[in-house]
This record gives sequence, C-alpha cells and structure tokens, in this order.
Amino acid sequence: MSPRGAAKIMVIAGGSGGHILPAVAFCETLAEADRPGPAVVFVTSRSKGLEELVAPTVKTYVLSSRRSVGGMCRLFFQAAGVLMKERPGIVVGFGGYLTVPFAAMGRLLGAKVVIHEQNVLPGRANRILGALMAHRIIISFERSRAYFGKNNRKVFLARYPLRRALQPVARHEALAHLGLREGFFTVLVIGGSQGAHRLNQAFTDAVRLNKDRGRWQIIHCSGAADLDSVRRAYEGLGVKSKVFAFLAQMHYAYSVADLVVARSGAGCVHEMMRFGLPSVLVPYPHAGQHQLENARVLAEKGAALLLEEKRLTPALLSGLLDLFAEDAFRRKTMAAIARSLDEASENMSVAEAVLA
Repeated sequence: MSPRGAAKIMVIAGGSGGHILPAVAFCETLAEADRPGPAVVFVTSRSKGLEELVAPTVKTYVLSSRRSVGGMCRLFFQAAGVLMKERPGIVVGFGGYLTVPFAAMGRLLGAKVVIHEQNVLPGRANRILGALMAHRIIISFERSRAYFGKNNRKVFLARYPLRRALQPVARHEALAHLGLREGFFTVLVIGGSQGAHRLNQAFTDAVRLNKDRGRWQIIHCSGAADLDSVRRAYEGLGVKSKVFAFLAQMHYAYSVADLVVARSGAGCVHEMMRFGLPSVLVPYPHAGQHQLENARVLAEKGAALLLEEKRLTPALLSGLLDLFAEDAFRRKTMAAIARSLDEASENMSVAEAVLA
C-alpha cells in the first residue's frame, strides 16, 4: 500500500513505442500529484531501449518471451510470479500481447483491471479483455466507444497521456538545439516503429526529385535500420538535415516543424494536435486499419492530409512538399484546426480515470 493508502498500481506495456510512451506518461502523471501517490511497478518487454524512459525511481520488470504458444504459457507463469510478489491493487494495461497474461492473472488474484486503448479501432486483445476481464476501459477517441458498446458504463474517455517533456519551446531555442537555421522550410519526418522503411525510401526519393530542395531542412526519425542509408541520401543531395534513429526530445523537433510527414500511430496523431501542426499522414497498412482510422480523425476535420500507402509515390510526395512549402495560409489553417482538436479533447486524465 502507498502512503495515501491507495492500492499499488502495476503498469503493463508491450515493447513498442505506441504502448510504452503513453504508459511512461501515465507514470509521470501519477508522480506529479501534490501529495505522495500510489506505488507504481512497471512491466514491459524488451524494446530497443525504450524501457529506459521509465523513471529510475519506478521499479521495472523487463520480460523476454517469444510470440508462440510456449512463449505465452511462459508469460502466464511469469505474470503470476510478478503479481504474487508485488500484490498490486490495480493492473493497468497499455496494450501489446504482454497485457493479456497480466490482465487475466491480475483478475484471478483480485486486482482491479484497467485497459487503455490508444487507437480509434481497438485491437482484438483489448476487445476480448474489455469484454471478459476489465473492470474499466479507457479510450482516447470518442469514436472508440462504439466498439465496446455505446452505453457501456465501464468505458471512460480520457485525454491521451503525453510525456511531460512534450511541451513547446521557443523556435530559436529549438533551432539552436538541433543545429538548424531560420529561414528554411522545415520538414519533420517520422518513420515510426513499424513500416518505417517504405516511408523513409519514398521521402528521400521525393527529395531527390525536387529541384527546390535547397530551400528545405529536414529532421528525419528513421528508425535504427535505415539510419545510415537516410543520412547518406541527404549528404549526397547536399540537403541540410538531422537524422535520428529515435529522438527522445521530440518537443524540439515539433517546435520548429513547418510540416510533419509521418505514420499515424495514436501517439503521433495526438502530438500533432498538441503542437498544432499540419501533417501528411501515411498510415501503416499492415496494422489492422488502426492507423488509417487514427489519421481520419485529423483528415476529416482538415488538420491533416491522409495519403494511403498504395498511393504513395516519390513524385506525388514531392509535389505535396512544394504545395505546403508555397502555401503558408494552408499550413496555418491546418495548424489551427489541429490545435482546436486538442483543446476540444480536454477530458479527465488517464490517472483520474484509473483512480476514480
């Protein structure tokens, strides 16, 4: 039990950024309380270093298992062991296959089970957990409610948890931090943790085709696999750029971007809204339509242009870059709409929904 007498909270997040980052932000919110909050335990799977974003004061378990029948059986045993050792009163799952054994075993051991669905379209695991295991279901988009039953009293709408560091900074400060210059059209490219190669390749080819690329500067989060090839591409073209496998301090990039070209994971969509940025969103097509539905939230309101991957060509992308570079009014209008969507989503926090 915590100093407040509140139940210990165990946070479960699968190994991708889409699960870990909102879970980390949730933990930060719990730590920001005016008085001591509940004790927190964080459980994740190996995630290429993302688990290092968890505050060092939070006890963390990093589990390793294969996605197989044998691997899942092993996870159930591991989950039972961790749960019996820590005895949390609340288990909060942020997605990924790791959530399933902890939600199931947590329920059996008498914990309150909460699941957080980041996307508009819930995944199969969260639908099953929502129906059978969860005491409470927290959604980030109002549209998600229909998938859990429109009048389901277990469903709570809460604003998407963004990390504490994701706050705008002055443009000149962000440019200096990134080593970039004022007076250039600044494009931020985010390949995402899934399907980054296709977007990376299309974008660098689009830059190669464009005769006006000398007026641009590019911040490109490519993922580790494409890091060297993307850097070489820009160096060969003489384009001013900063290329990162992963940029933890994204607030600097968002604070200088004139346009974002990105996949449309839930976190990315909410970050576009928070920073008020115009975007070209290219949903990853092999994620069960999750990213497509996320992108539609912005595109249908006019805050983003939705470009499905089947239509993605370097020539089309090059033309869109020209369009946005030349039309400041379009960018400002889309930015204002994105910002208004963020302001309209000021619901309770996930922490408030969990502890209510």
